[in-house]
Amino acid sequence: MPVALALSGLANARDLGGLERTDGSLTPTGAFVRAEALDRVGSSGWQALRGHGVRTVIDLRRPDEVTGRVPDDMLAVQVDLDGDERDFWAPFEQDGRWGTPLYYAAHLHELPHRLAEVLQAIATAPAGAVLFHCGAGWDRTGLVAAFLLKALDVTEDAAAADYLASFANAQAMRALHGRSFDVEERHAVLGRFGHTADSAFREMYRQLDVDQWFRHAGVDEETERAIVTWRADPAGQAM
Repeated sequence: MPVALALSGLANARDLGGLERTDGSLTPTGAFVRAEALDRVGSSGWQALRGHGVRTVIDLRRPDEVTGRVPDDMLAVQVDLDGDERDFWAPFEQDGRWGTPLYYAAHLHELPHRLAEVLQAIATAPAGAVLFHCGAGWDRTGLVAAFLLKALDVTEDAAAADYLASFANAQAMRALHGRSFDVEERHAVLGRFGHTADSAFREMYRQLDVDQWFRHAGVDEETERAIVTWRADPAGQAM
């Protein structure tokens, strides 16, 4: 199961460590943290994130969504993972798939430069854990997390468990942030396309070919190496 982080101001935060890989080993902790918007994180929460090793925060939201402020002793990076390609987004917004893994594969294929920019920010970040987030920490964050997990050969079961944790956290998220995260609507959309949240994620994850995507996106070797090793140095130590 994902390593949930009990931090003041966050209800959907977890470390991507401790997840089973296909060779039976576990992903390292302290490399990546995923979360929702950080607006409610106070001094104690930021101190806890520092204690967890977080030194870089990547905000995946669109420019008009960006809120809050990252402490000066952390590197703050804003990368618009969605983008403004209206021809791409219009059909997904019309039928609701934008809030589900049903858009992931198309996004990776048609807008590869968007994820490539995120991965480059991860690869060039200073030593320490990288926290990445969007608004709910659900699907933009989920897309990045899925790619990172597949890059380290995390099993389908473990990767799906990580994605589904956001559904399990939805009630706590609503209580903390004071708004709905449209759980029933997400389930309804998935159902119309013959899926559950679990099956939609698994289908996408099963078909995701990281090596092929790197070639498709034209990612440089240094960035690719940083991602497939989770930023480990040549001696195998996490950065």
